[in-house]
Amino acid sequence: MPTVVPRRRFDGKAWRLWALVCLVVAMLLPVLTARAEDGPPDIPPMRFVVVRSNAPGCEPNCPEWISADGTIAAGTPSLLKRTLKALKGRQLPVVVNSPGGNVDAALALGRMIRKNKLDIAVGVTVFSGCQPEMGNCGDNKGKDADYFGMAHDDGAMCNSACPLMFSGGVRRVVGDFGYLGVHQITTTYHREKLLYRTTYRIVNGKKKIISTRVVSRKNAGSYKTYEMSRTVEKTLSAYLKEMGIGDGVLEIMKATPASEIRQIPLDAMLTMKLVTSRDAVDLLTMASLCALEQPATNCREIAGPANKTAPSAALKLMTAVPVQSDTAKAGGDMRFVVVRGSNPLCNPDCPE
Repeated sequence: MPTVVPRRRFDGKAWRLWALVCLVVAMLLPVLTARAEDGPPDIPPMRFVVVRSNAPGCEPNCPEWISADGTIAAGTPSLLKRTLKALKGRQLPVVVNSPGGNVDAALALGRMIRKNKLDIAVGVTVFSGCQPEMGNCGDNKGKDADYFGMAHDDGAMCNSACPLMFSGGVRRVVGDFGYLGVHQITTTYHREKLLYRTTYRIVNGKKKIISTRVVSRKNAGSYKTYEMSRTVEKTLSAYLKEMGIGDGVLEIMKATPASEIRQIPLDAMLTMKLVTSRDAVDLLTMASLCALEQPATNCREIAGPANKTAPSAALKLMTAVPVQSDTAKAGGDMRFVVVRGSNPLCNPDCPE
């Protein structure tokens, strides 16, 4: 009910009554997420770091990429924007490993990737030396790169909302050992009670609102739905069409319960134009890209002492166990050493 403030005056034309009106309104604020309800609960938010390959023999000219790892949150697009700004126009491929997350953020990420004409691959980056979660790591100091590592597709995933981000890549690859899966959209509605204060006056018998402002907010609970609305379906359909992806992706999303993840086979992804080839992450990150007559755009040459990067695990073990020729002679004592395979393609999972 309006409360009339006892404050009035007669100006010869009308009575003016100032009043404060308090209204309690319950608002529904939808948040779209696409993450399996029984999925991994402790995966941190997505972070972006620029990684330089530490493949044996690639220096001084090695490929680099953006490692995108973690859950897609509402603030993730601003992190990618910051990373791209720091690169000052360099076009590095994105290597993504994500269980999914916020749908609106995934759409924004996909559009940002497409606008900057970046390629994308599903892959895991295995770091050598400094790790992104380390603070004040000095292992790579003076090497002209913050992080070194190798990328591979074995065990990598791009699920739920992640395929929407993935769709933004110009070239898009998953490989035989990567996992890309989709399911229904989960929409969480947050109820909020808002207390408004409205000031108005009555002129010639009519109420004229002067100002309205929120004076308090209170959480009023939440609830979830597990099927996309028509509005959301139209939004996703328009986005996938914008990215050149076939309708089959959306149909699989709608047919798969939110509590499950349906992996899309590589042949089906090719048919739906979700991937652009059968290649894997090494198409964008292998060292041989920089040995070509015309090196790939994500190659960067470091001249001088700065190119002495941290050796791979294979080379470390090889140099740590030199061959002792005198013990190999007849009559020498038997010795036992642990040897790790030196093929750079096996990292990080090499035979010993």
